[in-house]
Amino acid sequence: MRGTCPICVGSDFEFKGVYRGAHPAFIGMKRAHCKTCEMVFADPMPSDLAMSEFNASYFNNAHGGKPQGAATLAFFSGIARLRAAHLEHYLRQNEISVSKVHEVGPGPGWFARSWMAQHPRTTYSAIETDASCHAVLREIGVQMAPIGNTADAEPVDLVVMTHVLEHVTEPAAFLLESTQRLRPGGILFIEVPCRDWEHKPLDEPHLLFFDKGPMQRLLEQVGFDQIQVSYHGQKIEHLRRPSWIRRAWNGFRNRLIARGIIAPFSRSGPGLESLTALERATVRPFNAHLEMVQPAWWLRAVARKTNNSGRRLLPL
Repeated sequence: MRGTCPICVGSDFEFKGVYRGAHPAFIGMKRAHCKTCEMVFADPMPSDLAMSEFNASYFNNAHGGKPQGAATLAFFSGIARLRAAHLEHYLRQNEISVSKVHEVGPGPGWFARSWMAQHPRTTYSAIETDASCHAVLREIGVQMAPIGNTADAEPVDLVVMTHVLEHVTEPAAFLLESTQRLRPGGILFIEVPCRDWEHKPLDEPHLLFFDKGPMQRLLEQVGFDQIQVSYHGQKIEHLRRPSWIRRAWNGFRNRLIARGIIAPFSRSGPGLESLTALERATVRPFNAHLEMVQPAWWLRAVARKTNNSGRRLLPL
C-alpha cells in the first residue's frame, strides 16, 4: 500500500473495488478513491521494474500488437488530427508560436504525423519506451531522444503527452522530468482517458483515473497556469449503459466500412473539417470531435509553463 494519493499526497482515501487486471504486473491491486482531491488510482502501484518490462513491449502487452486495417488506422489518424486541432485553437487564442516539439510516448507517431503535415518545418523529437516503434518514428522525421535526464537538451516550445500519464506511478515527478526541456511560457498538451474504470471491463493497464479536478490540481502543483481542461467524446453516463440497438448498428456500420462503403457515414460537420472521408466515418460515432459539459470518454488539458516551474509536491 502506497499510503498517499499520487495527486494531493493526502492519506484520506478509501478502496472502491478490486483492480481488474490480467497481466502479472497488475495482479493483487485495488482501486482507491481519494476523499480530498477525488482522484481514483491503483493501490499498491506496480514496481518500477514491472512497469519498465511491461512498457518495453507496450503494444504487444497491452493491445496484442499495433493497430492494423484501413478503418482502424483511419480512426487513430482521425483522433490525432482532432487532438492537433484542439491544441492549435489554444495556441491561436494565446498567440503562441511553436517551432520545436517534444513528444513523450508517441507510439507509432499518429500525432507527430498530423502535426508535421501541417507544420513541416517543425523540429520534432520524442521519447518512446517501446523500441518496436522507433523505426517508423524515424521514417516520418521524428528525432529519437535518449531516455533519462534531458535538462541539458535544447529547449522546446511544446511538449505533447497523449495517453501516457494514466500509466505512471508518480505523476508529479513524471511531469517535472518530462517538461524539463520545455521553455518558460511553453505549452504542455495532455490527453488521458476520463474515469474509464466506470465503463471498461478491465482497468489494466491504467494506474490513474483522472477527472478535471485532479488534473487541474496536478498541473498547478508542478508549475503550470492558463490551464484549460475539457471533456470530449461520448458521455460516461451513456458508456455505462450501452444500448444493444447502438451496438448492433455500430457492428453493421463497421462491416459496411470494412467493405469500402463509407459515403453514408462520412458526412462532414463542425469539428470534422480536417478529416478524410474514412476518418470521419470511423471517428464520428465516438463524438471525439465534440467538447462535452459532462464527464466524457477523453480528458484534454492544455497549459502554459510558468517561470517558477519545477517545484516539488509536498505532503499536506
